[in-house]
Amino acid sequence: MASPRSTREKGGSGEKIARKHLRAKGYRILDVNYRTHIGEIDIIAAYSGIVVFIEVKMSTGEVFGDPLSWIPPWKQRRIIRVSQEYLIRNRLNDSQVRYDVVAVDPAGRVCHVEDAFRPADEFFM
Repeated sequence: MASPRSTREKGGSGEKIARKHLRAKGYRILDVNYRTHIGEIDIIAAYSGIVVFIEVKMSTGEVFGDPLSWIPPWKQRRIIRVSQEYLIRNRLNDSQVRYDVVAVDPAGRVCHVEDAFRPADEFFM
């Protein structure tokens, strides 16, 4: 009997599918699994002059549900803080930014939600 795949393995395959999807749509991948002491961002990409921070979710079923429920507020804040650090480290402070979510179901179908959440003004520089 095969062992069940770990969450990291599932996430990795979901991220690979997400990257392929994003490239096909014209996104340029800048970084993957960007980590700091605060947290991680799955994919950082550039699209039409915008730096896009992308959270990838591997769906366990065919129904994707409400995109806002995929990333709870505490995780949104963490992603925003990590993105701020990325922008500073890479001297991209003046860039337009966007936060997307890409969900991949077990069949490999992709649901890409652009501008899935936004930082509150007090959180962003």
